[in-house]
Amino acid sequence: MVAAPDLTSSITHTLRRTYGWLELGCPREALSELEGLPDVLHSSRDVLKLKCKILATDGSWEQLRELSATSAKYYPTEPTFAEHWAWAEHKTGRSEQAYSLLLEASEKFERTWRTNYFLACFAHSIKRADEAAEWLGHAFLLHSAPAQLKELALEEFRS
Repeated sequence: MVAAPDLTSSITHTLRRTYGWLELGCPREALSELEGLPDVLHSSRDVLKLKCKILATDGSWEQLRELSATSAKYYPTEPTFAEHWAWAEHKTGRSEQAYSLLLEASEKFERTWRTNYFLACFAHSIKRADEAAEWLGHAFLLHSAPAQLKELALEEFRS
């Protein structure tokens, strides 16, 4: 008699390969790897978060906007989806909408350093310097490595 494959082991291997591709800077391969997961898992919060991360790494802003907007509606207390949605809006030239969207969405969850950082980026982009400085200050307080965040902010604010 042939033993049935261990589904948990198969899922674990698929996720490891997905993260491996992502760490190697190969987001398209990572996304392709996720196709090996059972259909029922494609709508799970963790897999959706991973897909958003992959799309953001790839710079697929329109796809990210669609996926994260839908996911944010199903998981309104999960900051990752609102953050990705707003970042996609910002990257497609809609910083005012990004700012409003994330500000409103963040009332439903505890703001992370990333939420504050994104709000700072959006505020800077729409010429609200005082608000940008305030949000960035909050992000620095929450980040585990403020010096790294400072470099990231300098790069973003110069562009």
